[in-house]
Amino acid sequence: MKSMEKKQTDFRIRRARRGDLAEIVKMSAGVREIENYPGQRMKADDFIHFLGGNDAMLIVAVVPGTRKGKDEVVGYVTVYRSENYFYLPYAVTKKGWRRHGIGGALLSAVERLAKDEKVEYILMSVYAYNKTVGTFLKARGYVPSRRLIQFSKIITTKGRK
Repeated sequence: MKSMEKKQTDFRIRRARRGDLAEIVKMSAGVREIENYPGQRMKADDFIHFLGGNDAMLIVAVVPGTRKGKDEVVGYVTVYRSENYFYLPYAVTKKGWRRHGIGGALLSAVERLAKDEKVEYILMSVYAYNKTVGTFLKARGYVPSRRLIQFSKIITTKGRK
């Protein structure tokens, strides 16, 4: 097992590639904040639109060359770009890599990009029970909305596996 110190410095942040999608899907499996509807299972196709568009991005944290010379994806964040803000619907760090700076590094990368692109603000939705992420975001200067409550409605689960 790698030491905590080594894990904190032994990853890098980059844009996702098509070859990363299988690991991203695997990492997402069982994350109740992502697969929170009956029968919903994320697929590679669910992430394709984040790979190359101007209005969507997929940014990953990788450990170089750990899996048969390939980068190992240890975290990711999805980003939608609107005219004046970024919306981050999903952010996941791989089990075993949590609390080693991955989430902070991913969020810092998004913040730098937002600043470079003159985006006014970043918006994330966090489930009320997820106190850990709420505390993490508050420590980084994010403020919870006092006006927004998110609603959802399941229309169909047909075709989702």
